[in-house]
Amino acid sequence: MQPLEKHLLVTISEDVNALFGLRFVFSFFARTDLARLTLFYVSPRPAPGREFQESLSPYCQPGQDPAFGQSCRQPPPALAAARDWLLDMGFPANRVELKSAPAKLGTVKDIAAEAERGLYDAVVLGRRGLSWFDEIFDDSITHRLLWESITFPLWVCRNPARHRRNVLLCADGSEQALRVADHVGFILRDEPEHSVTIFHNRALGLPEGERVEQIMARTGEVLLQNGISEERIDYLVKSSKDAAGLILKEAERGEYAAVAVGRSADKPDTLSNIFGSTSLTLLRKLEGAALWISK
Repeated sequence: MQPLEKHLLVTISEDVNALFGLRFVFSFFARTDLARLTLFYVSPRPAPGREFQESLSPYCQPGQDPAFGQSCRQPPPALAAARDWLLDMGFPANRVELKSAPAKLGTVKDIAAEAERGLYDAVVLGRRGLSWFDEIFDDSITHRLLWESITFPLWVCRNPARHRRNVLLCADGSEQALRVADHVGFILRDEPEHSVTIFHNRALGLPEGERVEQIMARTGEVLLQNGISEERIDYLVKSSKDAAGLILKEAERGEYAAVAVGRSADKPDTLSNIFGSTSLTLLRKLEGAALWISK
């Protein structure tokens, strides 16, 4: 199959010592020539009367200086620090783009708006990105509208461990689980160092007329169609009424780099149902691995 580029929107915060999303992406991809990163920073909302228009000049590349007549502008310090870290680690400079926007709608909506505009393959959130979800939960009016707007995969990187490999793909037979399987297959197709374990919890029950073997085979077929070879796919079935706890234990036992889950399809009628109770628990408690969530 023809190699495919993966374009990720990596959110950057002021805390340059906690670039967890960026660190995860750097350690996960071996084919950096196929990974294109847009580092995105939402600047603080300006005080009333201090609004400004975003300059059309590009950000200066390393070594450029607008003081010497070059038509560029200095990036915000947080963006510059993130880019410098990537380049110092050997990431190709031509695969990194910087982008910022002044806060307008609130961090959640500003990131979501950029994600939709740029048609990114995933949005990567670091430790500070967890406040992204707190903003959702704190607003009981807009969370339903926000649910409709988030159509892109999210990668939440809460203190991921370095040098981990492979993805734990949770399968339950739902359309959402198959869509996240398609996302996993797309991301991993050109990353042969990573394998996929399709994981099913037998205790949760099955869609009517379904068997575990059918769910696992259908999920595996999605990966195969994305170019993942049979040798890179494992199948695992366990049973526990504590779905989130079972996933957390398996993620730790297998030292997976990422855990991939689908979100609930129904429109939420309570805040805890935005991503489903299992996903919410994983958001709060998953350590060492990134959480990939797809609608």
